[in-house]
Amino acid sequence: MSRWRPETSGAPVWSRLPAARPTAVRRPDTYDLWIRAAGLLVIGTIVFNFFLAFLNTRVMGVSQNIVMLAELVLIAGAMILAADRRAGLYALLAVYLAYVALILALRPELDLKAIRDGLIPIAFYFLGRRVRDIESVDRIVLLSAGIVVAIGFFEYFLLDLFVANVNVLKYYISRGTLEVGDNLVEDSSLFISGTRMQGRNLLPFLGTHRVSSVFLEPVAMGNYGAFLVLWAVFRKDMTHRWLLLAAACVVIVLGDARFGMMVCFALIAVIMVYRLVPRLIWVLVPAFITLAMAVYGMSTDALRWEDDLGGRWLHASWLLLKLDTQGVFGISSYGGFLEDNGYAYSLHQLGLIGIAGLWSLYIFAPVRSPDAWRFRAPLVTYICLLMVVSASFYSIKTAGLLWFCAGAVDVWRGFAASRQRTEDPSASR
Repeated sequence: MSRWRPETSGAPVWSRLPAARPTAVRRPDTYDLWIRAAGLLVIGTIVFNFFLAFLNTRVMGVSQNIVMLAELVLIAGAMILAADRRAGLYALLAVYLAYVALILALRPELDLKAIRDGLIPIAFYFLGRRVRDIESVDRIVLLSAGIVVAIGFFEYFLLDLFVANVNVLKYYISRGTLEVGDNLVEDSSLFISGTRMQGRNLLPFLGTHRVSSVFLEPVAMGNYGAFLVLWAVFRKDMTHRWLLLAAACVVIVLGDARFGMMVCFALIAVIMVYRLVPRLIWVLVPAFITLAMAVYGMSTDALRWEDDLGGRWLHASWLLLKLDTQGVFGISSYGGFLEDNGYAYSLHQLGLIGIAGLWSLYIFAPVRSPDAWRFRAPLVTYICLLMVVSASFYSIKTAGLLWFCAGAVDVWRGFAASRQRTEDPSASR
């Protein structure tokens, strides 16, 4: 039987312990890879039309089918990244697809745009709900702003080189959105609204050119600029917040977005008073606006509309009155142009039941922090105002980022949690 013997060496015991293993190299965890993929996907929704226009100008023709395929890839990518073990996304998708299949079956003609219009907010909202830290969203928004401003300056200062590589008019003709001869300015390769014939409203000395950057059309540029203002005003503790505000101002001015500028003032006003407005009012705002349009359209004696705020309201009212009862419920065969009124377009594409259902789901969706309403209330205002003059709100070019941010805000823990994490980094581990 062996006996314990005292150590004869005089060296300390710990000096004879085996050397520690070298520290393992830190690898990005699953979430790091996920947020990078999500960020690239959201940026892709903003820039893909720009790259397709370049492809159409310099390499090969781009048809409407290619554009639709690109959008489907982006939506499918968002769905894949948004998928988790919770049943909410799958249940909503099942109900939505069943509903759309029903109204499409009742229509004389099949229009797949109705499916896409609802899938974009669903996919990107649930994608945003998987975000763990709002600072990641800040970086994605700031990166997108940098890209838009950089390409915008390139378009403004080097216009000939820009259109030589990105012929916007040719791209929209190739995809079937415009026809040859639709351009109002002879020999112009910009979108039909890319030139303000009567002169700029914002900083007239900049000329008549309305910059559209990666969006290819000034309306989307203005919508994006207003959203940047919304995000910068909402994220009061954001790093580089004032840089984002400056980028928003540049975007709005370059695009000569007079309506976008008015929307910005409305957003700031709503942020000041949103706590006083009950949730039921927010859900009814689109109904109030639609009713006001219908009453105005039926009561006015005007014969023509001007290109100003009052004129656009009149034009939108007339478009709304083109819908019959079947059109209101999304089963009409009407094939006229409704894109200048987002409310009429929404009813025609998804029907009253579908639109009311999706809108109510968002308004009454649970939020982790009451601070989320500092974003949701002005976002509701943003959407309702944009839909008065166009259906551009449905475009994935701006809707992808918008709904991604909306989803991220709803699961965000609020300003107090952000301050605590900043003061004590170990709290987030």
